[in-house]
Amino acid sequence: MLISKSKITKAGKILLTSKSQEEINEALELINMWRTNHLYPLNVLKNALIRLLTKNKITPILISQRLKRLESIEYKLDLNENMGLGGMQDIGGFRAVLKDTKDLFKLRKLLQTSGNHKLERIRDYVENPKYSGYRSIHFIYTYNSKIEKFNGLKLELQIRTKLQHNWATAVETAGIITKTSLKSSQGPDEWLDFFKVVSSLFAIKEKLPVLDEHSSLTMEELMFECEKQTEKLKVIDILTALRVSVKVVENKKFAGDYYIIHINIVEQVVQIMSFKHKEYEKASEKYLEIEKSIADNQSAVVFVASSSLKSLKKAYPSYFLDTSEFISVLERINANCEIIRKTPASKELS
Repeated sequence: MLISKSKITKAGKILLTSKSQEEINEALELINMWRTNHLYPLNVLKNALIRLLTKNKITPILISQRLKRLESIEYKLDLNENMGLGGMQDIGGFRAVLKDTKDLFKLRKLLQTSGNHKLERIRDYVENPKYSGYRSIHFIYTYNSKIEKFNGLKLELQIRTKLQHNWATAVETAGIITKTSLKSSQGPDEWLDFFKVVSSLFAIKEKLPVLDEHSSLTMEELMFECEKQTEKLKVIDILTALRVSVKVVENKKFAGDYYIIHINIVEQVVQIMSFKHKEYEKASEKYLEIEKSIADNQSAVVFVASSSLKSLKKAYPSYFLDTSEFISVLERINANCEIIRKTPASKELS
Protein backbone atom coordinates (compact mmCIF):
# COMPACT_ATOMS: atom_id res chain seq x y z
CA MET A 1 0.00 0.00 0.00
CA LEU A 2 1.32 3.44 -0.96
CA ILE A 3 1.30 5.85 1.99
CA SER A 4 2.04 9.51 1.28
CA LYS A 5 4.52 11.56 3.33
CA SER A 6 1.76 13.95 4.44
CA LYS A 7 -0.46 11.08 5.53
CA ILE A 8 2.23 9.46 7.64
CA THR A 9 3.22 12.83 9.13
CA LYS A 10 -0.40 13.36 10.15
CA ALA A 11 -0.45 9.89 11.76
CA GLY A 12 2.67 10.84 13.75
CA LYS A 13 0.98 13.98 15.08
CA ILE A 14 -2.12 11.99 16.07
CA LEU A 15 0.11 9.54 17.94
CA LEU A 16 1.57 12.35 20.05
CA THR A 17 -1.46 14.60 20.57
CA SER A 18 -4.75 12.74 20.16
CA LYS A 19 -6.91 11.92 23.18
CA SER A 20 -8.96 9.40 21.21
CA GLN A 21 -7.78 5.82 21.59
CA GLU A 22 -9.57 4.90 18.38
CA GLU A 23 -7.68 7.60 16.46
CA ILE A 24 -4.40 6.48 18.03
CA ASN A 25 -5.04 2.83 17.10
CA GLU A 26 -5.77 3.79 13.48
CA ALA A 27 -2.59 5.91 13.39
CA LEU A 28 -0.54 3.04 14.84
CA GLU A 29 -1.87 0.63 12.23
CA LEU A 30 -0.89 3.04 9.43
CA ILE A 31 2.55 3.74 10.96
CA ASN A 32 3.27 0.05 11.35
CA MET A 33 2.28 -0.64 7.75
CA TRP A 34 4.55 2.19 6.55
CA ARG A 35 7.39 1.04 8.78
CA THR A 36 7.08 -2.52 7.44
CA ASN A 37 7.39 -1.18 3.88
CA HIS A 38 11.03 -0.34 4.73
CA LEU A 39 11.95 -3.96 5.36
CA TYR A 40 12.38 -5.07 1.74
CA PRO A 41 14.50 -2.05 0.67
CA LEU A 42 16.54 -2.49 3.83
CA ASN A 43 17.37 -6.09 2.92
CA VAL A 44 18.30 -5.05 -0.64
CA LEU A 45 20.70 -2.35 0.54
CA LYS A 46 22.21 -4.56 3.24
CA ASN A 47 22.90 -7.34 0.73
CA ALA A 48 24.46 -4.79 -1.65
CA LEU A 49 26.72 -3.65 1.19
CA ILE A 50 27.80 -7.23 1.89
CA ARG A 51 28.69 -7.71 -1.80
CA LEU A 52 30.67 -4.44 -1.78
CA LEU A 53 32.60 -5.51 1.32
CA THR A 54 33.35 -8.96 -0.12
CA LYS A 55 34.46 -7.57 -3.48
CA ASN A 56 36.89 -5.18 -1.80
CA LYS A 57 38.16 -7.71 0.75
CA ILE A 58 36.90 -5.85 3.81
CA THR A 59 35.88 -8.19 6.59
CA PRO A 60 33.30 -6.59 8.92
CA ILE A 61 33.13 -7.32 12.64
CA LEU A 62 29.34 -7.04 12.56
CA ILE A 63 26.51 -6.25 10.15
CA SER A 64 23.04 -5.70 11.56
CA GLN A 65 19.73 -4.14 10.57
CA ARG A 66 16.60 -2.97 12.32
CA LEU A 67 13.26 -1.23 11.89
CA LYS A 68 12.97 1.67 14.31
CA ARG A 69 10.95 0.78 17.42
CA LEU A 70 7.70 2.65 18.03
CA GLU A 71 9.06 3.83 21.39
CA SER A 72 12.08 5.35 19.63
CA ILE A 73 9.89 6.95 16.96
CA GLU A 74 7.73 8.65 19.60
CA TYR A 75 10.80 9.78 21.56
CA LYS A 76 12.44 11.30 18.50
CA LEU A 77 9.24 13.09 17.42
CA ASP A 78 8.78 14.44 20.93
CA LEU A 79 12.40 15.61 21.03
CA ASN A 80 12.19 17.32 17.62
CA GLU A 81 8.96 19.31 17.48
CA ASN A 82 9.49 20.44 13.88
CA MET A 83 10.25 16.97 12.55
CA GLY A 84 7.34 15.25 10.84
CA LEU A 85 7.26 11.47 10.83
CA GLY A 86 7.29 11.50 7.02
CA GLY A 87 10.69 13.19 7.14
CA MET A 88 12.30 10.74 9.56
CA GLN A 89 15.25 9.17 7.74
CA ASP A 90 16.20 6.23 9.93
CA ILE A 91 12.98 4.18 10.11
CA GLY A 92 14.95 1.49 8.31
CA GLY A 93 18.55 1.33 9.47
CA PHE A 94 21.53 -0.97 8.96
CA ARG A 95 25.03 -0.89 10.35
CA ALA A 96 28.51 -2.16 9.61
CA VAL A 97 31.17 -2.35 12.30
CA LEU A 98 34.71 -2.40 10.92
CA LYS A 99 37.99 -3.54 12.45
CA ASP A 100 39.73 -0.16 12.37
CA THR A 101 39.80 3.31 10.80
CA LYS A 102 41.70 1.98 7.76
CA ASP A 103 38.74 -0.21 6.81
CA LEU A 104 36.30 2.50 7.85
CA PHE A 105 37.74 5.16 5.56
CA LYS A 106 38.17 2.67 2.73
CA LEU A 107 34.48 1.77 2.94
CA ARG A 108 33.47 5.44 3.18
CA LYS A 109 35.26 6.17 -0.10
CA LEU A 110 33.65 3.16 -1.80
CA LEU A 111 30.16 4.13 -0.62
CA GLN A 112 30.57 7.66 -1.97
CA THR A 113 30.96 6.36 -5.52
CA SER A 114 28.80 3.21 -5.64
CA GLY A 115 25.17 2.14 -5.44
CA ASN A 116 21.99 2.24 -7.52
CA HIS A 117 20.09 4.35 -5.01
CA LYS A 118 20.39 8.07 -4.42
CA LEU A 119 22.84 9.02 -1.69
CA GLU A 120 21.17 12.09 -0.18
CA ARG A 121 23.81 13.09 2.34
CA ILE A 122 26.70 11.90 4.46
CA ARG A 123 27.05 12.91 8.10
CA ASP A 124 30.57 12.32 9.31
CA TYR A 125 30.54 12.09 13.11
CA VAL A 126 33.99 10.46 13.09
CA GLU A 127 35.99 13.49 12.00
CA ASN A 128 33.36 15.79 13.57
CA PRO A 129 31.95 13.93 16.59
CA LYS A 130 28.67 14.84 18.23
CA TYR A 131 28.74 16.85 21.47
CA SER A 132 28.17 13.59 23.38
CA GLY A 133 31.34 12.04 21.93
CA TYR A 134 29.40 9.81 19.53
CA ARG A 135 31.38 8.77 16.44
CA SER A 136 30.02 7.09 13.34
CA ILE A 137 29.48 7.91 9.67
CA HIS A 138 25.85 8.05 8.50
CA PHE A 139 24.72 7.65 4.90
CA ILE A 140 21.14 8.66 4.05
CA TYR A 141 19.70 6.95 0.95
CA THR A 142 16.52 7.38 -1.05
CA TYR A 143 15.42 4.01 -2.40
CA ASN A 144 14.61 3.81 -6.12
CA SER A 145 12.01 1.24 -7.16
CA LYS A 146 9.35 0.59 -9.79
CA ILE A 147 7.17 -0.64 -6.94
CA GLU A 148 5.30 2.41 -5.68
CA LYS A 149 5.22 1.56 -1.96
CA PHE A 150 9.02 1.22 -1.86
CA ASN A 151 9.99 4.09 -4.13
CA GLY A 152 11.29 7.16 -2.30
CA LEU A 153 11.67 5.54 1.12
CA LYS A 154 14.59 6.85 3.18
CA LEU A 155 17.12 4.44 4.72
CA GLU A 156 20.17 5.05 6.89
CA LEU A 157 23.48 3.19 6.93
CA GLN A 158 25.88 3.68 9.85
CA ILE A 159 29.51 2.59 9.68
CA ARG A 160 31.89 2.74 12.63
CA THR A 161 34.98 1.05 14.04
CA LYS A 162 34.95 -1.65 16.67
CA LEU A 163 36.23 0.80 19.28
CA GLN A 164 33.54 3.35 18.42
CA HIS A 165 30.97 0.55 18.57
CA ASN A 166 32.16 -0.50 22.03
CA TRP A 167 31.71 3.09 23.21
CA ALA A 168 28.19 3.35 21.75
CA THR A 169 27.16 0.00 23.26
CA ALA A 170 28.36 1.08 26.70
CA VAL A 171 26.39 4.34 26.36
CA GLU A 172 23.22 2.38 25.51
CA THR A 173 23.78 0.10 28.49
CA ALA A 174 24.49 2.95 30.90
CA GLY A 175 21.21 4.49 29.74
CA ILE A 176 19.45 1.65 31.56
CA ILE A 177 21.11 2.67 34.80
CA THR A 178 20.50 6.39 34.45
CA LYS A 179 17.05 5.92 32.87
CA THR A 180 17.97 8.59 30.31
CA SER A 181 19.11 8.88 26.70
CA LEU A 182 22.81 9.50 27.23
CA LYS A 183 23.43 9.10 23.50
CA SER A 184 21.25 12.20 22.97
CA SER A 185 23.26 14.12 25.59
CA GLN A 186 20.45 13.76 28.12
CA GLY A 187 21.14 12.49 31.60
CA PRO A 188 23.39 13.05 34.63
CA ASP A 189 26.30 15.38 33.86
CA GLU A 190 28.83 13.09 35.51
CA TRP A 191 27.93 10.19 33.16
CA LEU A 192 27.89 12.48 30.11
CA ASP A 193 31.33 13.85 31.06
CA PHE A 194 32.70 10.35 31.61
CA PHE A 195 31.71 9.16 28.14
CA LYS A 196 33.11 12.33 26.56
CA VAL A 197 36.50 11.67 28.17
CA VAL A 198 36.48 8.05 26.98
CA SER A 199 35.49 9.18 23.48
CA SER A 200 38.52 11.49 23.32
CA LEU A 201 40.83 8.74 24.60
CA PHE A 202 39.49 6.36 21.97
CA ALA A 203 40.05 9.10 19.38
CA ILE A 204 43.70 9.39 20.39
CA LYS A 205 44.03 5.62 20.04
CA GLU A 206 42.58 5.84 16.50
CA LYS A 207 44.50 9.02 15.58
CA LEU A 208 41.29 11.05 15.29
CA PRO A 209 40.42 14.53 16.63
CA VAL A 210 39.52 14.72 20.31
CA LEU A 211 36.43 16.66 21.41
CA ASP A 212 36.89 20.43 21.34
CA GLU A 213 36.58 20.70 25.11
CA HIS A 214 39.55 18.34 25.52
CA SER A 215 41.83 19.96 22.93
CA SER A 216 44.02 21.58 25.59
CA LEU A 217 44.44 18.37 27.62
CA THR A 218 47.23 15.83 27.23
CA MET A 219 46.56 12.13 26.85
CA GLU A 220 47.93 11.64 30.36
CA GLU A 221 45.50 14.18 31.81
CA LEU A 222 42.59 12.52 30.02
CA MET A 223 43.65 9.11 31.32
CA PHE A 224 43.75 10.32 34.92
CA GLU A 225 40.37 12.02 34.48
CA CYS A 226 38.95 8.78 33.08
CA GLU A 227 40.38 6.81 36.00
CA LYS A 228 38.88 9.28 38.50
CA GLN A 229 35.41 9.21 36.95
CA THR A 230 35.45 5.43 36.47
CA GLU A 231 36.09 5.05 40.18
CA LYS A 232 33.61 7.73 41.26
CA LEU A 233 30.75 6.30 39.18
CA LYS A 234 31.78 2.67 39.77
CA VAL A 235 31.47 2.17 36.04
CA ILE A 236 33.32 -1.15 35.84
CA ASP A 237 31.43 -2.62 38.79
CA ILE A 238 28.02 -1.55 37.50
CA LEU A 239 28.53 -2.61 33.89
CA THR A 240 29.91 -5.95 35.06
CA ALA A 241 26.96 -6.46 37.39
CA LEU A 242 24.47 -5.67 34.67
CA ARG A 243 26.13 -7.90 32.07
CA VAL A 244 26.48 -10.90 34.38
CA SER A 245 22.99 -10.46 35.81
CA VAL A 246 21.21 -10.41 32.48
CA LYS A 247 22.75 -13.78 31.65
CA VAL A 248 21.55 -15.14 34.98
CA VAL A 249 18.05 -13.68 34.54
CA GLU A 250 17.77 -15.27 31.09
CA ASN A 251 19.18 -18.65 32.05
CA LYS A 252 17.11 -19.02 35.21
CA LYS A 253 13.97 -17.42 33.73
CA PHE A 254 13.46 -14.87 36.50
CA ALA A 255 9.98 -13.37 36.40
CA GLY A 256 9.46 -9.82 37.54
CA ASP A 257 8.85 -6.22 36.59
CA TYR A 258 11.79 -4.80 38.58
CA TYR A 259 15.18 -6.19 39.46
CA ILE A 260 17.69 -5.24 42.11
CA ILE A 261 21.11 -6.45 41.03
CA HIS A 262 23.62 -6.55 43.88
CA ILE A 263 27.18 -7.65 43.11
CA ASN A 264 29.77 -8.39 45.76
CA ILE A 265 33.03 -7.39 44.12
CA VAL A 266 35.27 -9.08 46.68
CA GLU A 267 33.48 -12.45 46.69
CA GLN A 268 32.44 -12.17 43.01
CA VAL A 269 28.85 -13.09 43.82
CA VAL A 270 25.78 -11.61 42.12
CA GLN A 271 22.48 -11.49 43.97
CA ILE A 272 19.32 -10.81 41.94
CA MET A 273 16.00 -9.88 43.54
CA SER A 274 12.87 -9.66 41.41
CA PHE A 275 9.70 -7.74 42.24
CA LYS A 276 6.25 -7.49 40.70
CA HIS A 277 4.87 -4.14 39.58
CA LYS A 278 2.73 -3.77 42.70
CA GLU A 279 5.83 -4.28 44.87
CA TYR A 280 7.53 -1.13 43.61
CA GLU A 281 7.67 0.54 47.03
CA LYS A 282 9.07 -2.60 48.62
CA ALA A 283 11.71 -2.81 45.89
CA SER A 284 12.61 0.85 46.29
CA GLU A 285 13.02 0.49 50.05
CA LYS A 286 15.19 -2.60 49.60
CA TYR A 287 17.32 -0.75 47.06
CA LEU A 288 17.91 2.12 49.50
CA GLU A 289 18.71 -0.34 52.28
CA ILE A 290 21.41 -2.02 50.17
CA GLU A 291 22.80 1.33 49.00
CA LYS A 292 23.30 2.39 52.61
CA SER A 293 25.00 -0.86 53.54
CA ILE A 294 27.52 -1.27 50.72
CA ALA A 295 31.15 -0.43 51.28
CA ASP A 296 33.18 1.51 48.75
CA ASN A 297 34.89 -0.64 46.09
CA GLN A 298 33.36 -3.81 47.58
CA SER A 299 29.85 -3.81 46.15
CA ALA A 300 27.69 -2.31 43.42
CA VAL A 301 23.91 -2.18 43.23
CA VAL A 302 21.59 -1.37 40.31
CA PHE A 303 17.80 -1.02 40.22
CA VAL A 304 16.29 -1.64 36.76
CA ALA A 305 12.89 -2.24 35.22
CA SER A 306 12.60 -5.47 33.26
CA SER A 307 11.00 -3.56 30.38
CA SER A 308 14.22 -1.59 29.87
CA LEU A 309 16.23 -4.81 29.59
CA LYS A 310 13.72 -6.39 27.21
CA SER A 311 13.42 -3.35 24.98
CA LEU A 312 17.19 -2.94 24.72
CA LYS A 313 17.62 -6.59 23.84
CA LYS A 314 14.90 -6.34 21.20
CA ALA A 315 16.52 -3.29 19.64
CA TYR A 316 20.10 -4.58 19.78
CA PRO A 317 19.97 -8.41 19.77
CA SER A 318 23.36 -8.89 18.12
CA TYR A 319 25.34 -7.29 20.91
CA PHE A 320 22.98 -7.08 23.85
CA LEU A 321 24.78 -5.66 26.86
CA ASP A 322 28.13 -6.88 25.57
CA THR A 323 30.32 -4.37 27.35
CA SER A 324 33.18 -6.80 28.01
CA GLU A 325 35.65 -5.10 25.67
CA PHE A 326 34.71 -1.63 26.92
CA ILE A 327 35.34 -2.79 30.49
CA SER A 328 38.70 -4.26 29.45
CA VAL A 329 39.77 -0.94 27.94
CA LEU A 330 38.86 0.91 31.15
CA GLU A 331 40.87 -1.60 33.15
CA ARG A 332 43.90 -1.07 30.88
CA ILE A 333 43.58 2.70 31.24
CA ASN A 334 43.50 2.33 35.04
CA ALA A 335 46.54 0.04 34.92
CA ASN A 336 48.43 2.53 32.75
CA CYS A 337 47.61 5.34 35.17
CA GLU A 338 49.24 3.31 37.90
CA ILE A 339 52.31 2.77 35.71
CA ILE A 340 52.51 6.52 35.00
CA ARG A 341 52.41 7.28 38.72
CA LYS A 342 55.35 4.95 39.26
CA THR A 343 57.24 5.81 36.07
CA PRO A 344 56.20 9.29 34.84
CA ALA A 345 58.01 8.87 31.52
CA SER A 346 55.64 6.07 30.46
CA LYS A 347 52.63 7.63 28.71
CA GLU A 348 51.63 4.87 26.37
CA LEU A 349 47.89 4.15 26.02
CA SER A 350 47.81 0.46 25.27
